[in-house]
Amino acid sequence: MFNNPLESALFLPTVYRLVVLLGGVLIILLIIAKGNIKNLVRNSLFQRWRVWVVIAPLFLISVLSGKVTTSIFITAITIQGLREYATLVDLPTGYRRFLQIAGFIVTPIAVVSINGLYLLAPVLLILATLQLLVFSDVKNGVRHLAFAALGWGYIAWFLGHFIQICCNLPGGDGILLALGLSVAFSDVGAFTVGKALGRHKMAPRLSPNKTWEGAAGNLIGAYAGIAIMGFALPSNLFWIITLALPLLVAPGAIWGVLFESAIKREFEAKDADNWLPGFGGILDRIDSLILVTPLVYYSLVLLDKIV
Repeated sequence: MFNNPLESALFLPTVYRLVVLLGGVLIILLIIAKGNIKNLVRNSLFQRWRVWVVIAPLFLISVLSGKVTTSIFITAITIQGLREYATLVDLPTGYRRFLQIAGFIVTPIAVVSINGLYLLAPVLLILATLQLLVFSDVKNGVRHLAFAALGWGYIAWFLGHFIQICCNLPGGDGILLALGLSVAFSDVGAFTVGKALGRHKMAPRLSPNKTWEGAAGNLIGAYAGIAIMGFALPSNLFWIITLALPLLVAPGAIWGVLFESAIKREFEAKDADNWLPGFGGILDRIDSLILVTPLVYYSLVLLDKIV
């Protein structure tokens, strides 16, 4: 249940790569700021860098420490994501509480089996309909129920597949490390290339800043992330995963970002929250990962059956 991450063969190689990557980015930011610390601190990219300095080690340790630690990590992200989502779509208190309780129980079910995860969804949906009777909200009850059910499936249920990859797929911890860097680099690639070369809007009504040039950067970043963490992939599936996984990560990341943008647009919000400097809320940081995770899980299961 618990593993010592320091004893994992993946720990030190991953740490070396993270130190080089984060250190390299810091040097670039210092050059951009011309060595001026005040300019550096005010830079939004530096704020994002500080967030990554915290997130990257947490991600690494949680993945390599076993089922319990991974579950705690995902549960914390899920509960915070649901909290932000509930505020974003303006759910009343009763619906928020049910949503968070329902989100909390996904993790232990996901640890046990994928079948339990499948059975949980209809059971919770049946119970969720009781909210209309309990709250007697004849004006907006159906709408609140629909948004609550969507939020649970979109955040809690989808993220439950993260635990499935880690706990129940061969080489799952290495796959998740590669996946995490691939998703992160896909976002960086989209932002960097889109900022520098972006001309053709992808979905101006949903996210005016997203461009097709940024999408190309997204794909390049996805491949770069997998290439850097290739050592962590299962050897028997190395080339298949290396070539195919970025083709899931790149469009899945864009899909996730645009889906969250659609929700924020409807409720006229710029960010889901403001506690992650440079990013917004946790939902703004993991919107790509939320959609990519189940896509990768089911693809790997299908690949395992074929191979």
